[in-house]
Amino acid sequence: MAVCEFDVEQKYALSNGDLLVFPYLDEDTPLFSEKMVPAFVKGIDSPKEQGKAMTVSAGFYGKKRFVAKAIRLDDKHLTREQVFKRHLSSFVGICLDEKMSRICIFLSDSSVEMVAASMEAAILGGYRFDKYLENKPELPKVVAIVEKGLSKRAIKSLDEKRELFSWVNFSRDVLNEPPNEIHPESLSDIFRKTGKKAGLKITVWDEKRLEKEGCGGILAVGRGASSRPKLVIGEYKPRKPKAFVALVGKGVTMDTGGYCLKPAKSQTGMKYDMAGAAITFATACAIAKLKLPIRVVVITPLVENDISSTAFHTQDIITMRNGKTVQVDNTDAEGRLILADALTIASEMKPDCIVDAATLTGACVVALGEDIAGVFGPDSNFNANLIDAGHSADETLWEMPLFMPYMEQLKADIADIKNIGSRWGGAITAALFLKQFVEKDIKWAHIDVAGPCVKEEPLGFLGKGAKGFGVKTLFEFTRSFAS
Repeated sequence: MAVCEFDVEQKYALSNGDLLVFPYLDEDTPLFSEKMVPAFVKGIDSPKEQGKAMTVSAGFYGKKRFVAKAIRLDDKHLTREQVFKRHLSSFVGICLDEKMSRICIFLSDSSVEMVAASMEAAILGGYRFDKYLENKPELPKVVAIVEKGLSKRAIKSLDEKRELFSWVNFSRDVLNEPPNEIHPESLSDIFRKTGKKAGLKITVWDEKRLEKEGCGGILAVGRGASSRPKLVIGEYKPRKPKAFVALVGKGVTMDTGGYCLKPAKSQTGMKYDMAGAAITFATACAIAKLKLPIRVVVITPLVENDISSTAFHTQDIITMRNGKTVQVDNTDAEGRLILADALTIASEMKPDCIVDAATLTGACVVALGEDIAGVFGPDSNFNANLIDAGHSADETLWEMPLFMPYMEQLKADIADIKNIGSRWGGAITAALFLKQFVEKDIKWAHIDVAGPCVKEEPLGFLGKGAKGFGVKTLFEFTRSFAS
């Protein structure tokens, strides 16, 4: 991957290829002081339209080329930080097209809260997955020019965010890799090596161990692929933890749909079906690396849902780890089968709460669109904590009903439960299925991230490809849960 380098400086000196950014809160309120404007910039005016950007000066000073832009951060529907990050992300693209080398954002002492947004736009908005490109882009450096610099507290906060953003991009890296490179065996190896470096204790269950542990769901889904199923458990346990949080993430490295084969177009993007595993594992790594006083376990079942003579079929009956039997009515409803075993394992550890994340249903995307994740759970206050954490992290989640009467749809004649209900309310019945594998006395919520994690087109200030949606939310939630 490539990301924009970010720094904070007090004084500005022109370099060749600078793009200067002067933000306004509205038409009349600059977020920079007049004395910060370089002499070679002839004049600064705010754009006349809300949320817009305009070029106010451009040319050469000596032999050094520059462009100065003014932006307005007021918008009818977006926060000023969201508008700011979108502008900066677009300026990265402009710099690539125009071969500009640096983006310099001018901020007064009273506007230092925008420095974090500047860094986020640089590290996340400037992200490019360039591993397989012959001609790799040379990304511009992003510099926040702050009138009197930053306090030690602000610098510490920035350092934490920088670390967190690096783990968001780690999740994007593994998601953007093609399915011939990322499969259960290779991903378990990446998780093992990366997790150990971050400070997690890593345990990998291979097929033999999965059989011994009775993980019938994981084994059934994974048995048709040449890359054998794995389950990775990562644990961070500080000396005096304030809470114990379990994270569970769906890890289907490629989902063909199995014998209920997806149409060709629907298979595009199914390498992202391991997004739940990627974001939960990245979150646990960030928590361990930053040494938060919270015990965290992350459980990621990894499979490839493929077709072969050994693949599972419709009407198969599977015995799960907790003893329940499941009738398979659709092999493309595979994610809930592997999550069920993982949720059972998490429940056995007796954490204070469990949060699972999965690209589980297209039905959730139909309900909420591609930019919003759905939250399901029996405790609305607990769900609200997740939604609030998402709001703080600039990621949108919405509570969905865990409507118990729909359990009727999951009744089976010769098994305890079916793996899918009717077409309508499919995101709800999927969450109800998962609920059967969580012990009742443990707080639990399920996040369906099928929209924002699979969306190929840009999401806010984030460009094409994997977004890493959910890492910031889960990190913020875990940190706040302890308090």
